Amino acid sequence: MRSERKVRGTTALAAAVLTLAASVARTARSDEPAKPTAPASETNPAVPAAGHSVHGEAFNDGPRRAARLMPGMGKVSFAVSTSKPEAQAFVNQGVGQLHSFFYFEAERSFRQASTIDPACAMTYWGMAQANVNNPKRARGFLKEARKRAASLSRRETLYLDAAEALFKEAGDDKSRKQNYLNALELIVQEFPDDLDARAWLAMANWQHGTLPSRQAVDVVIDTVLQAEPVHPGAHHYRIHLWDDVKPARAERSAAVYGKNAPGIAHAWHMPGHTYTGLKRYADAAYQQEASARVDHAYMARDRVMPFEIHNYAHNNQWLVTSLSHIGRVRDGIAVARNLVEQPRDPNKNGKNDGGSPQRSGRARWSEVLTRYEMWDDLIAATESGALDWSDVPAERKQKAYTLGLAYAAKGDKAKLDEQIAALKGIKGGSVDAALAELEGHALLLKGEVGPAFERFAKATEMRPEALARAHLAARNFGSAEWAAKSAVEKQPNQVPPLAAQVEILHAVGKTKEAREAYKTLAPLAKWADTDTPVFRRLAPIVASWKAEGWTPPSADVPTDDLTAGRVDVATLGPLAWAPFPAEPFAKPDTTGATWDLAGHKGRNVVVLFFLGGKCAHCMQQLTLFRKEVESLKALNTDVVALSTDDADKTRELKENQEGLKFPMPILADPGLDVFKRYQAYDDFEGVPLHGTFLIDADGNVRFQRVSADPFLDVDFIKAEAARVDKVRRGGATATAAR
Repeated sequence: MRSERKVRGTTALAAAVLTLAASVARTARSDEPAKPTAPASETNPAVPAAGHSVHGEAFNDGPRRAARLMPGMGKVSFAVSTSKPEAQAFVNQGVGQLHSFFYFEAERSFRQASTIDPACAMTYWGMAQANVNNPKRARGFLKEARKRAASLSRRETLYLDAAEALFKEAGDDKSRKQNYLNALELIVQEFPDDLDARAWLAMANWQHGTLPSRQAVDVVIDTVLQAEPVHPGAHHYRIHLWDDVKPARAERSAAVYGKNAPGIAHAWHMPGHTYTGLKRYADAAYQQEASARVDHAYMARDRVMPFEIHNYAHNNQWLVTSLSHIGRVRDGIAVARNLVEQPRDPNKNGKNDGGSPQRSGRARWSEVLTRYEMWDDLIAATESGALDWSDVPAERKQKAYTLGLAYAAKGDKAKLDEQIAALKGIKGGSVDAALAELEGHALLLKGEVGPAFERFAKATEMRPEALARAHLAARNFGSAEWAAKSAVEKQPNQVPPLAAQVEILHAVGKTKEAREAYKTLAPLAKWADTDTPVFRRLAPIVASWKAEGWTPPSADVPTDDLTAGRVDVATLGPLAWAPFPAEPFAKPDTTGATWDLAGHKGRNVVVLFFLGGKCAHCMQQLTLFRKEVESLKALNTDVVALSTDDADKTRELKENQEGLKFPMPILADPGLDVFKRYQAYDDFEGVPLHGTFLIDADGNVRFQRVSADPFLDVDFIKAEAARVDKVRRGGATATAAR
């Protein structure tokens, strides 16, 4: 019987393998993969390929793991037509998440609600609203909602009409936004007690871009808060409304928004906009730090990668800037370095993505080192490869510019000239301002003071306090004092220019003025790291004043009513991202020996979850990876594959009679227990999914891709395995995880 089963199984395998081989042979290169089976859609209503949703392509992306009712999503009550209280609870949660732009989880909440009550049209409306950045998917969800429109109330119908106006394929963006705004006005007119409609009307007015009266929109927000003082959308949209215009108008909302939706990172981040606008950088840092910690706790708990959160890099690079303003240098560097070292994804954070964690992290890390004159650290981080600069022109410029500043400060003329030459060799992107500053420093080192300051005059990106220090070095004392004062005026309440002003005033003999400046600096620098060069130079100055009987000012910072009783941010989660541990598993391989993940500590492991031997595009993946098993081994990386097939079929694949060798171990997981532990499973449809995981030598997940299609970029995995090993050897950012 076993022999007969093997013959039948091998015949099926042969068909898949031979089909793949024939397809590969038709391509220009023998190692190019065959084209995967197309997903089911309106134009292709066939049975979908393995891993694809039976509902169509809109459901192939986004969350496919079950939602849970999460604490801290904001208080919302958004009634929909459903007889299932649990479905209503997930709709309420989804709407709360929409109000705080937590779109990935909002879609998951609505998807869960639709699983509980498939007839509820508004769950599909919610999925569409969660895809404001992907109108094609949104339209797919709205079609599903429209199929169920017979059960909608008048209010729900108006909401569906509004969404269809917003995501309409025809027309221009301006007209779509105006039609959406008009549709929301109609809901408010017919259902004046609908607080969410009023909040979204305020949001639509702000997002529309043309606001005849911000105050009129603010009045609408007030009517929401009068009825529900903790409404998350109202506080959120008020902050956006007044951002960069009159941030003080949003100060009360900034104080309470995070407390009202404490489980959503964006609810903590947005008040940082307000406090930054008010030049209250310690308060901004508090908000941004809370945001980072909430995100990191969420990612660790739910096994989410940083590149899966659309605004994560923005939140954390802003945190670094806020920390820099108040002198928390070590934490700022730790967060910035953590951004650089985080997982890469070939589709979501490549080197040309200016908003990626890596690009943001390099910019902020080098910026902090430059502001606080940590030149040896900057040189070491560059030469060791820790900063990991890419070859795009913008980053080549930043690398040469910051290194040039470091060598100028150290008086190394030859290496400064090398960086000037590097800047001149960059094609694409303006380097004029950076070049002018470095050439000015080179001239100053030669004693050519006049020409140096002619070049500095063209250095439009030069920090004002750096110009003040250059004047001091050139013994232009009056100009140094003026430039230091100007630096403080241009950057109010920031620690670096104030520290420079104290030092320069003391150097030019203005002791009284220096002490007055120090009174301003002391409370702002309450949290500053005093072991940096900037503060080490101030220490003997302050000590000499004390020896003369001078009493230093108090560094206490007054607390206002709005910020009293704040949450201790350390309770919210870790400061920096850390990889989560891989789920342990052990399974017999095709020889009967047990393959145990725990036995591979000290080596990276690539885990491939595939959907059995009959899955043609799974065979693509295995074929590509089998060719690279040895090259991956040379990179300290092993490969293992898990199949949905049973042990017999898995053995037949491994020992196939077509001579297609799979050198990696292949494990049978027909019960899908390991698939489910790694979330390579669609909870909503009850089917396994393709999954690719890179687990580092410490047993932590460094990359994951769970999707409708197999991951085929073997070169990316090889490069990432090598990079991860380097990050581990470099010590990464363990000190930042506190």
